[in-house]
Amino acid sequence: MNIILNTTVLSNFASVGELDLIKRLFGVVYTTHEVHEEILRGISRGYQYLEDVDHEMSFDETGWLRVVAIRSPTEHQSMNDLLKRLGMGESSCIAIAKSRTMIFMSDDRIARRIANEMGVSISGTIGILVRCVNKDIISFLEGTSILIEMIQKGYMSPVDSLEAIASPD
Repeated sequence: MNIILNTTVLSNFASVGELDLIKRLFGVVYTTHEVHEEILRGISRGYQYLEDVDHEMSFDETGWLRVVAIRSPTEHQSMNDLLKRLGMGESSCIAIAKSRTMIFMSDDRIARRIANEMGVSISGTIGILVRCVNKDIISFLEGTSILIEMIQKGYMSPVDSLEAIASPD
């Protein structure tokens, strides 16, 4: 199961110092050069926690957060079509996810809807937290605490507790 992450998910986990949860859950994941550019713009605007994301990004086959590029004509065309409705990060991630059969991780409602319409599997911050709980990487209470902290840091969560979608054992 290959995962490609958009800026929103990376930002949510970095804002609470929990990027490692993504690594522990999935091992290697991917993002795009366009997302890297968004991360760099965020850092320049004062979002210092994004430096942790930048530090973890790998531009070769090492590291757990690997940056990949749009490479095929199909991916280029798909990205160009998506740019009419989405930003660079979302467009590049969805184009690659569609072409390479990856799961697109984003919390952007419009990007998720478009990806879903294109037949791309989607998930996001809540899905990662629930999977971490289900795989015993964190407890249910830890997951809820992390979610609450993310919301306090600005995450526009569709739920205010993991109880809304998962129950503790």
